[in-house]
Amino acid sequence: MQRKRETSSERYKRRIKQRRIFVLSVFAAVVLLCICLFTPIFGITQISVTGNTLLAAEDVIAASGIEKGENVFRISRKKAEKALASVAYIESAKIKRKFPAKIVIEIDEAKQDIIIDTPQEFVVTTVAGRVLEKTDDVTSLTAPIIYGIEVTKSEPAKKIETSDDEILNMNLERIGCFYETDYWGDIDEFRVSDVSNFIMIMKSGMKVTFGSIDSTESLQRKIKMMAQILPQVQQTEKSYLDLTTDKGYFGEYTDAELEEMKKWEESGNTGIIGGDDKTSGNQTDDSSDAKKSDSDDNSKDDEDSSSESSQKTSESSAKPSSKPSKSSEPEEDDEDSVRKKTSASPSASASAKANSDQMKEDAKASASSKAKKESGVD
Repeated sequence: MQRKRETSSERYKRRIKQRRIFVLSVFAAVVLLCICLFTPIFGITQISVTGNTLLAAEDVIAASGIEKGENVFRISRKKAEKALASVAYIESAKIKRKFPAKIVIEIDEAKQDIIIDTPQEFVVTTVAGRVLEKTDDVTSLTAPIIYGIEVTKSEPAKKIETSDDEILNMNLERIGCFYETDYWGDIDEFRVSDVSNFIMIMKSGMKVTFGSIDSTESLQRKIKMMAQILPQVQQTEKSYLDLTTDKGYFGEYTDAELEEMKKWEESGNTGIIGGDDKTSGNQTDDSSDAKKSDSDDNSKDDEDSSSESSQKTSESSAKPSSKPSKSSEPEEDDEDSVRKKTSASPSASASAKANSDQMKEDAKASASSKAKKESGVD
């Protein structure tokens, strides 16, 4: 069946009809666009924020640049998201429209993971090193403090900078190994000034030394070992856990060692005095004190011997001396002198008592001999 050929008049009518439909469609689109852009129906009446815990919703809204009354279609979502990403505490943001007149701002808020100590202030960052803020007071924060990182630049919303980025990344990677553990909230300090001895301080005061760390895998093995030991021990300020070797060692410092370490840290040091060196140092001091004590005792014994010899000489000549051993001291009788020596030197007590008894016996013998001589003369 052949198709009927379209006449010229019919073709003209069809084209006119198509043009009308096109014009009406464009007109409808323009009208609809004008309604969307300029009528108050789509004016923003509500802006909400989700995902914020540290930042106030008002601050997030202000940083986005979106204001109530603006047309929901006329805002630039990309521009607002970029503006929010420049806020230190916002790692990412997403803008959503809720028709007809609502905006939802979804943010991924950065966490106050670590606090880096610097000579001027504290720098609060994420575990990846993103700077959140700089402050002089961190008493309200629970994040662990990092000692030993030399900061050269710390701009909010940017990664912290140091003189050696390689060492910085290594330390952040090591600290990140603890971030996912169950006891991250129990950690009070990290001390990384000595690259050959990675040190961690628990909030209980217990010190954990890891020594030199060759790789991330090596540190993770030591962390697993620590996780097995911690539930079995009582953590105190005196306790320590040595993980410098393949086998962990738990122990406690003496009061003297603990006091020495406190003085060491108060002087500006962040490391830990080696246990062996400190012990040997104490032993050396004790030995020195013992030698000094022995020397004093020997000196006192020599003085007692000299005094005894002098007393015997005086008694043989029947002229007992009443002068003290030092010219600056007042005169005292023999019993007071013996009592004074006894209280001053316990080691000389027996010798002084013996000397006193010997003096009395010699005096009696001298008196008896004199009486016998007088009796013979008579």
